[in-house]
Amino acid sequence: MKLHKVIRWEFLGHIRSKQFIIMTIAFPALVAVAVFAITLAEGIGVSANQASVEPPPPFIIGLMLGLILFVGAFMSGVMAMYAIIKEKQSRVVELMLSSVSAWDLMAGKIIGLGMAGLIQVFTWAATAYFVANRFAPFPLSTLTAVHWISYPLYFMLGYLLIASMFAMVGAAIKDIHSGGIVSLIGMIPYLPMPLAPAIVKNPDMLWIRIAGFFPPFTPGIMMLRIGATPMISEGARFVPIWEIALSLCTLALGVFLMMRFTTKVFHVGMLMYGKSASFRELWKWGRQKAA
Repeated sequence: MKLHKVIRWEFLGHIRSKQFIIMTIAFPALVAVAVFAITLAEGIGVSANQASVEPPPPFIIGLMLGLILFVGAFMSGVMAMYAIIKEKQSRVVELMLSSVSAWDLMAGKIIGLGMAGLIQVFTWAATAYFVANRFAPFPLSTLTAVHWISYPLYFMLGYLLIASMFAMVGAAIKDIHSGGIVSLIGMIPYLPMPLAPAIVKNPDMLWIRIAGFFPPFTPGIMMLRIGATPMISEGARFVPIWEIALSLCTLALGVFLMMRFTTKVFHVGMLMYGKSASFRELWKWGRQKAA
């Protein structure tokens, strides 16, 4: 079984599930219909208040995309972690690893679930935009080329990083109830979110700029920084292009290294039963040379 077959198997298996159909189709449709009905009944909406309501500041888009990224990546990552734990407990993985490499199996799960997760995220983003537009003007024309190019890149790379970390946790713990401190690794990329007000208020502070180059924090910090700075068309300051390019390069490198590290942990951890790994064991597995 090759990588593309694992991706196809994981993707089709997830999008056919009842949970996916409810969360991706039924729930957003219900929200959209409810909001539309409320705005019609109460006579409110963009058309009624467009002259008096100012468009939201650009950082709101960065904050919303950051939240959607983290929620989508969290759900997809947790699903990957649950699937890995289930296969580990049933020992199905032993049979799977006899016909597919650890890299193909791990990467296939992450990419397959990620493709399904992107469909969910796109649906949620479209629904959120529709809901927001019912109450205030939310023109996408306020976004520049920097936003349109950088946000998808941060989004995709950020997902791969977060999902890889959750996959590593799933391979390293015995079950979902006894993960111990190792299970907290998946929470590391979410640390910038409580600091969102400080990042939005002072996006050019030195420690914020430096933290944006460290992969676990790069997606959240950089999307907030880019959204919080004034528009280029207004002649104001903006995040330097070199900082955006360098942060994307460090993020891509971080994703590559994390996936390699996770593959090594995956290969050892999936064949270990009865206990969860410690940080010391996790580090030892991840540093070992590939067979």
